[in-house]
Amino acid sequence: MLVRVVPLLAILGILVVPLCFGCGALGIEETDVPHTENYSVAQATAVTVLNSDLNGDIRVEAWGKDYVELTWTRSTTWGKAEFDKADVEVTQATGTLEIEGSLLSRDAKVSVDYDIKLPRNVLLAEVTTGDGNITIVGTSGDAIVTTRLGNISVQNAAGHLDITADKGKIRLEGTTGGAELATTDDVIEVVSADGDITATNSNGGITISDCKGNMTLETSHGGIQVNSLQGSVLAAKTKNAPITIKGATSVGVVETSDDDVTVEISSVGISGTSIKVNTGSITLRLSSSVNANMELKALSGEVAVNSSAGTLDIQGEFAEQYFKGTVGAGGNRIYAETSKGRIDVYGLSAAG
Repeated sequence: MLVRVVPLLAILGILVVPLCFGCGALGIEETDVPHTENYSVAQATAVTVLNSDLNGDIRVEAWGKDYVELTWTRSTTWGKAEFDKADVEVTQATGTLEIEGSLLSRDAKVSVDYDIKLPRNVLLAEVTTGDGNITIVGTSGDAIVTTRLGNISVQNAAGHLDITADKGKIRLEGTTGGAELATTDDVIEVVSADGDITATNSNGGITISDCKGNMTLETSHGGIQVNSLQGSVLAAKTKNAPITIKGATSVGVVETSDDDVTVEISSVGISGTSIKVNTGSITLRLSSSVNANMELKALSGEVAVNSSAGTLDIQGEFAEQYFKGTVGAGGNRIYAETSKGRIDVYGLSAAG
């Protein structure tokens, strides 16, 4: 019997040993003791946070004190020895404060998280991380914000924002100064912002709500929705997804391929309004104050101009698939075309 048991134990030992080699990768996350440092800074000092060689979350928030408080914490699932493979260096010069994380070993398996508090009179210039989330609250200054895999959230910040999340959600709320936003595979949301916005997405939607400024919105596969905009939608372009624009001051170019478009128009800018859909229907809701020349084409569908609410004065050439004429006294051009679908026109107070 012993002769048979020994080989069995040997086999079990062979199976167990490889499992132990994987223990570091699958271990419980360990966190280093937080490192907190304070820095006195002059007014209008430009602060940068560069963590591009490392992964980790970054939070930057304005506060009422007159110094910078930096807290950074290392984390790993590969054992405490990994803590010594990453460090954070702070460089201070006249008018600048640079916070930079770096790996001290190529095989390092450690991340660094930051919690940074800034005086309200300093300027946030740049925040960059590898894979991780970035949160910015209440800061001032024109800032570049970048992450590879992670979400970016900015609240109540003043200054122009240049934000790139290679793959992650971008959300602005209460910002002033405008922004250029770019991401893929997630959504862009802008709420109660003041300033011109350019938003570029791929495989994700774009939503604009209760904002002021001019919007240029483009995504390859995702819906676009604009609600209550004091400004113009200069462009809204997507594919295989719907576009809805309500409450904008004016609308420029709207394009999608295989879905529906709904647009409210209260005024028409000097460049006019152009709406084009490949396969999908178009619904136009016009304010009684609109004065425009209008041309509508449904190449394989129907054009229906409904003034049943009594708010629209529409005159012109009517046909089943075509309309050309005026709204009100005429003026700048409204053009709408769909290849496969219908076009309906209503007054803003009418259902449809």
